[in-house]
Amino acid sequence: MNGIEHKNDVIQQKKEENPRISQSREIVLSRLEKLGITPHENIGQHFLVNDEAIENLAQAVVPGNTVIEIGAGVGQLTEALSGHALKVVSIEIDQRFAPVLDDIVKEHPNIEIVYSDVLKVKLENYIPKIEKGEGSKIQIVANLPYHISEPFLHMVCKLPFEDITLVIGDNLANSMLAKGEDSLGFGQLSLLSQTFFHIGIVRWLENRDFFPPPRTKSAIVKLIPKEEFEFSGNQRDFLLRRLFLSYSKMPLVKNVLKEGLVEFKRISSMGTNDKKGFNRQHRRGVRQELRHDLKNYEHITEEVVSKEDRMILTQNEARHLIQKMDIPEDILNKPFQQLNNTEIQTLSAALR
Repeated sequence: MNGIEHKNDVIQQKKEENPRISQSREIVLSRLEKLGITPHENIGQHFLVNDEAIENLAQAVVPGNTVIEIGAGVGQLTEALSGHALKVVSIEIDQRFAPVLDDIVKEHPNIEIVYSDVLKVKLENYIPKIEKGEGSKIQIVANLPYHISEPFLHMVCKLPFEDITLVIGDNLANSMLAKGEDSLGFGQLSLLSQTFFHIGIVRWLENRDFFPPPRTKSAIVKLIPKEEFEFSGNQRDFLLRRLFLSYSKMPLVKNVLKEGLVEFKRISSMGTNDKKGFNRQHRRGVRQELRHDLKNYEHITEEVVSKEDRMILTQNEARHLIQKMDIPEDILNKPFQQLNNTEIQTLSAALR
């Protein structure tokens, strides 16, 4: 009897003794045995083996959508996702899993495996072009280790996708959900998540739902991107989004806030979602008024200018509004990227 057969006999015996042992656990153990490897727990290799949870993740895929999976592992979730998705692009950093994953690709032609660090991959290259609202939309499923969660969210918050489903540790889940600056665990990750996404817990998971079991409990969390109109109608989120999107360029906080306040006033005054829309609507309004009564041209021009003035916030007015927020100077004169957790909490509270 070879090693794999012996392992399968042991699994079958354990299943008879404990009917709750999952099919996913059997698959994971047998594939690891076949590969002759041990998961690297230090980089977050804890494989989900709860059949019901895997089915939850698979059922959340909208038929016809493309799924980008982060962390294929031995492919037990990848296969389940492929049964619902038009295509699954799975990014896996550990090439030790290649023999098993390559066999899976042969059986499931709608699966593509990319062997790379997700933080080094241009995910936009795997997003199909969607014309006139038709075509495959993107859903992301990720089993994230804690240390890459924040840079990963920075990366994906700019991309067009339907939703993200994360399998993460309970500390990370609680940090995302932390309400208010005085809440335990509130920090930049909380602010980032809550600025860009609506957040919900799909289900909590026990240690035994993974192999090898992690030291803490976990959660399946769904993130749904906020719509553009939600930013144009909420000054706080509008300003925070600009701060996060300016992250890599590192301008001073006060400059981002000043420019953001001016832009927010322009957009919100017109009830428009973006600058191009503002300009189009503004020009259209001016033309309509001019056509209405050419005989009163001077009066109309004065009225249009008056309306435009009310829509524009000057730089000085923006500076005055920032002063009224009572944000400490040492925060205003730093790039947002350099703020520590206490400064993040102070800024967040000031923008409410």
